[in-house]
Amino acid sequence: MKKISKNTEYAAVLTALLACAVFLTGWADDLETLKEKVTFVESIQADFTQEKHLEMLEQPLISKGELYFQAPRSLRWEYTQPVRSVLLMHNDEIRRYVRTDSGMEAQKSRSLEAMRVFLGEICMWMQGEFDANPDLEARMKSDRRVVLTPKDPAMAEVIERIELRLTDTPGVIDAVSIHESATSYTDIRFHDTKINEGIESTVFQKLSHGRDKQ
Repeated sequence: MKKISKNTEYAAVLTALLACAVFLTGWADDLETLKEKVTFVESIQADFTQEKHLEMLEQPLISKGELYFQAPRSLRWEYTQPVRSVLLMHNDEIRRYVRTDSGMEAQKSRSLEAMRVFLGEICMWMQGEFDANPDLEARMKSDRRVVLTPKDPAMAEVIERIELRLTDTPGVIDAVSIHESATSYTDIRFHDTKINEGIESTVFQKLSHGRDKQ
């Protein structure tokens, strides 16, 4: 049971959050240069569209949402469609809310403690520390991709690889593909990106905020 629980935590965090962690890359020739290029980034705001492809489905599952990041460790990852859910991280406090028939309800689960560890790593990646996790191998490709491959066997059971498709603009990524297997993968495309625009701290602390979509 412990193994199943760990795999579930890896899948939930990496699928929904690893994408935003890599959002801050810009084109460069090596990982060290990537790290240097993102040192100016203090905050990110973006909308995203996510497509979940499964062999058993004729059409992908489509979700939409918003991303907010403030260095060094504040993060909001929010799905707005088709079902609203919000994950907040601020000052090492982690909270998650999911819409139910009775409204938005806080999730109370031991998995939130596991998310704290992974979100800390993700925030390091958002600041250019792509090789900080010894369980992931990061490689630059000549076609403007960064490929992350799990070295940890438990992680490799649920995530085969992550591919980051970069743009010409430092601080902006076009899309990320998370491959669970040869036939199951998740594509996340970012748009309406804003870098270093002011974000109020309440965005990372409160369920509702200025761009809230009820």
